[in-house]
Amino acid sequence: MGGLASTVEMSKSGLFAHFGSKEELQLATVARAWEIFESEVVVGSQAGGLSELLERWLSFFERRVFPGGCFFVISAVEFAGLGGPVGDALAVAVERQTAVLEAAVQMATERGELPAETDPRKTAFALHSMLVNADSLFMVHGDPLVFEHARAAIGELLTGRHRDRELVPPA
Repeated sequence: MGGLASTVEMSKSGLFAHFGSKEELQLATVARAWEIFESEVVVGSQAGGLSELLERWLSFFERRVFPGGCFFVISAVEFAGLGGPVGDALAVAVERQTAVLEAAVQMATERGELPAETDPRKTAFALHSMLVNADSLFMVHGDPLVFEHARAAIGELLTGRHRDRELVPPA
């Protein structure tokens, strides 16, 4: 609270009075983070479909809109065992991210951009995993090349090219 109060140039008591409690501040932070994520990634990507959504998502991470990495996943893991409204709000935010991907995959399948047998839930899971992992590796190593690797892996997943190769080379 002290660091935040200093950053926004308020007293701790003034900050506390504004939000009423640490929990209310945390919930407001989650809500604001979702608004930022939604405006940066989701809104406007519908016209471009799944590929636009994925590119906006990777760009969001590349530009370090949230300097500490994927706010929702990192924070949700931190709060996972604690329970309570903040942990619940973070878990919902991660579920919303996956739901956004699932809906985009479903739409891409309906448009014929992905094979009819594409499982939207499994594909959304794989895409979310790749997106969050790229962000995590970028945060750890600082190498933007991870996003090119993520783009290539996502492309392979969506085109099915990975199915043409063996995962383990023959001995």
